[in-house]
Amino acid sequence: GNRVKPNRIEAGHAGYDRNGTAYIAGLYFDTEGYGDGLVAVQKSSDGTDWSKPVVALRHVGPTFPFETRLTVDTCPGSPWVNSLYVSGTMALGQGKTQVLVSHSSDYSTWTQVAIDAPQKYPEEDNLTRVAVGKDGTVYVTWLRCSSTCRTGHIMLSKSTDGGNTWSSPQRITQVTMPTDWQLPNTYERVYNYPDIIADNSDGPYSGNLYVAMFNWTGAYLRAQVIRSTDGGTTWSKPVHLAPKTATHDQFFPSISVSATGKVGVSWLDRRNDPNDIDYQAFAAISTDGGQSFSANWQLTTAFSDPRTN
Repeated sequence: GNRVKPNRIEAGHAGYDRNGTAYIAGLYFDTEGYGDGLVAVQKSSDGTDWSKPVVALRHVGPTFPFETRLTVDTCPGSPWVNSLYVSGTMALGQGKTQVLVSHSSDYSTWTQVAIDAPQKYPEEDNLTRVAVGKDGTVYVTWLRCSSTCRTGHIMLSKSTDGGNTWSSPQRITQVTMPTDWQLPNTYERVYNYPDIIADNSDGPYSGNLYVAMFNWTGAYLRAQVIRSTDGGTTWSKPVHLAPKTATHDQFFPSISVSATGKVGVSWLDRRNDPNDIDYQAFAAISTDGGQSFSANWQLTTAFSDPRTN
């Protein structure tokens, strides 16, 4: 039977289709002590009234999802325009984790696909992100690492048939993380989400793929971007976003591409705190397809303290 009582939700993520319908995906957990969980989606046409949750990701047995990401295909030339994609990592028990992506063209019915075989401890998969290209190709990135996760690999898989089948996962770059995922000088965890985006513009770099992440230098976290010009087959060396003089922590980069093909990245940055604790938001823009980035923009003047997270 259905033991999960979906009455506790967290880590929601929203998206919109080309008709203006809003969707939100979130993690649901039971309150009966079984340790079960799932990912469900709701939709709304007015932002006020929402449908009942529809299950998008679930695994049989006492399992739970680590995180989730919802992406909508909004490319008018895509054969699967307005389709929904929900990614996540499922803890399967016995020290196993697995990346899953579920897709739907009508919101009501979902098809769940495993991207790779389950990884068994000390290997672990987590932190998925999804992007859709102009032709409807779906790309999913995630982090694969061992239990300590001092060294991790950013992984990529793609689907050219609307999410039914996926390519063999490939390692696109390597990153280093701080001990126990901790943001230096705090007890807060700072997860390294490999944020992927496709250039769906009509600009000169249309079709490029970009992935933003951070890397631990041994002294501070450094935000960076890699790019692919051939659909994810090969990738550039990392391009750093902050100047070399910025040797304070930079973390949680998020990336987007404008209608003209400009690449924008924002992140959290501690450069203006001599104690390297409080952070502000910064951003940089690339006009040459991610080969270089502009002087940094400081987006906020107030400081935020991560210890009051």
